[in-house]
Amino acid sequence: MTDVIQKSTTVLASGKPATILRINAKDFAVQPLFLQRATPFESSTAQRLGEAMLKSQLTPVVPASMRLATPETLEIDHVGEVTVFAERAKRAVATAAIAAAPLHLFRLASADLPHDALSLNVNYFLFSTEELAAPWDAYGDPIGLVAHAGIIETPPQLSRTCLIKGENGYRFGRIAFADCKIELPDGTDVRAHPFGRPDAEGGAPLAFSLFYGSVGGLSPVEKDCFDVAYLGRHALAGKRGGGMPIPRAGCVIRFADATYAKDMANAGPLTYGLAGQPIEAVQTGPQIVREGQTTRRTDNVFQAESMVAHKGLPDMCALSPFGWPADWDETRAARLAAGLTSDGSLFFCAVEGTSSLLVDADQAKGATLHDLSQLMIEQGAREALHLDGGGSVQVFGTAGGALITPTDIYHGLIDRPAQYDRPLPLALTLSV
Repeated sequence: MTDVIQKSTTVLASGKPATILRINAKDFAVQPLFLQRATPFESSTAQRLGEAMLKSQLTPVVPASMRLATPETLEIDHVGEVTVFAERAKRAVATAAIAAAPLHLFRLASADLPHDALSLNVNYFLFSTEELAAPWDAYGDPIGLVAHAGIIETPPQLSRTCLIKGENGYRFGRIAFADCKIELPDGTDVRAHPFGRPDAEGGAPLAFSLFYGSVGGLSPVEKDCFDVAYLGRHALAGKRGGGMPIPRAGCVIRFADATYAKDMANAGPLTYGLAGQPIEAVQTGPQIVREGQTTRRTDNVFQAESMVAHKGLPDMCALSPFGWPADWDETRAARLAAGLTSDGSLFFCAVEGTSSLLVDADQAKGATLHDLSQLMIEQGAREALHLDGGGSVQVFGTAGGALITPTDIYHGLIDRPAQYDRPLPLALTLSV
């Protein structure tokens, strides 16, 4: 497969040498691994590494789709009385530890890949304590749009660039929560509207997300309502009177009638829709090449895609990924990008490097975003999207063979020479 997988050494725009991996993909599919239970080995590995990174205790939780046989009423500090519908929510609030979503080791998940397929990482996920404000949030929850086989599993939040496979091929597009059409299990439409309130007449359901209508990370207080928190498509818990913490990877839906709200919470998952419904999609950012030109620092690309905090947002909630080194030509790390050529062909480039969590920046290897942008243009990209960087960058083939060196770092562990595979919530499987 030397014509579709090419590994070489080059000199980046910054003058630094780097090893790069180019993959010409025939097709791709998102693998939402976070919807599956992790194995005991994966859970224990993710817990140990996550605790070393966060310096806090973690408790593994199950996928949000796993329901309680009977909803239970619990009291949560600073929230009040809630009705819990999902096993994950009950377990998350039963302990003071931080919840850890189902995370998986790509080396294991790729063991059964066919010889003409690869698995690589694709997006950001909740990674720091500042992002875990709601009791429903978990370390490892994916951020933004995730779609697989025509089903949107987690909705977009802020307006960031997505890699999209549709009926007419591949494209990049910026999508936000307000672009979603939401349906309840009985087909009732839910409005997703910034700063919205329930209809004065009829009480039609209304959706709030963290940056579209929340107040300090909560749904607005309203006397006669019942709010249900959804993680992705699945109901976690309900609360009377508003003030419901909003999951960073989901939304809160407001109902006028509590009985109807509970019926819908137990009836099945939500359905999210978008214009030109994607078959496969994942949301990351920023876009680093547009129309064959780099999206230069002067284009304010980080602010445009809300990669850094800035004035004008309706909420003071921490942005995800929190503390991300949003600079164009300073942070050097392992990198991964997707590119589209002028004829619509899709390819990926990985740059071997180090974790962005290195204490000594002088030891950093890999590419800056400027390097990556120039590299993608040199490789023929008319459009290019940054997928992820640092310790998350992984590319595996069949039987778990690593095509680039994993470079994760955990300062909470004993300092010794070691390589770690960072457990991750979802993969992109490429047909090559």
